[in-house]
Amino acid sequence: MLSQKLVILAGLPGSGKSTLAEGISRHFSLPLFSVDPIEAAMWRSGLPRDQTGIAAYVVAQALAEEHLRLGQSVVIDAVNPVEAPRAAWRNLAANYPVELAIIECVCADEATHRRRIEARMRSIEGMTEITWAEVEKRRTGYEAWTDARLTLDTSAYPPERLLAEAIAHLT
Repeated sequence: MLSQKLVILAGLPGSGKSTLAEGISRHFSLPLFSVDPIEAAMWRSGLPRDQTGIAAYVVAQALAEEHLRLGQSVVIDAVNPVEAPRAAWRNLAANYPVELAIIECVCADEATHRRRIEARMRSIEGMTEITWAEVEKRRTGYEAWTDARLTLDTSAYPPERLLAEAIAHLT
């Protein structure tokens, strides 16, 4: 049995966080809230793209809060590139109080990361796939984490091994 947690999967697009988030969600039967589909739904509803970035995080936080209030653990899949969303997750975990478990995904092999981005087909309605140039731009604004976390290099091992490591970390 997993003690109540707020599990955050973070990292640049194409770093493997969604794959791990889905695996963790399935393994523990936990709700998963991913910022990208939330943001795409906002765009489909007619909200301007320049107004949805922070709002998608706020929606994910509200959904997570409802489940934490009900005593459930939650998995979040979001880039979390800067301090503001990271602080919001810390505050949410402290308010309930639950353990905050952060797993940061990195893809240290740049060629592997680029191949992933260029081949990616997630089929999120209303969302175009990010380009390698956009990932490189986002990398320049991605702040180093200071929180305790598990960092997984997703270019080093197959997804099954990485998932097993994440599960062991959470239990």
